[in-house]
Amino acid sequence: MEHLVCDLKEHLILRRKNEIEKIQKLDTENDKKLILISSGKILELDHLISYLDDMLHYHNVTKNITR
Repeated sequence: MEHLVCDLKEHLILRRKNEIEKIQKLDTENDKKLILISSGKILELDHLISYLDDMLHYHNVTKNITR
């Protein structure tokens, strides 16, 4: 299960990177709405990545306690 969570985290990090690259290619004056949408996606991806980090940390702490 831990490997699945790590794979998901890496996938989300890659998706975040792609969104940032997409924003960098947009024109700041003409594509304001698309930039706002992509910025929202990046923020949500950041939160999901943070939650997965917390889950992995909790898992590692509890794994050490049960041994």
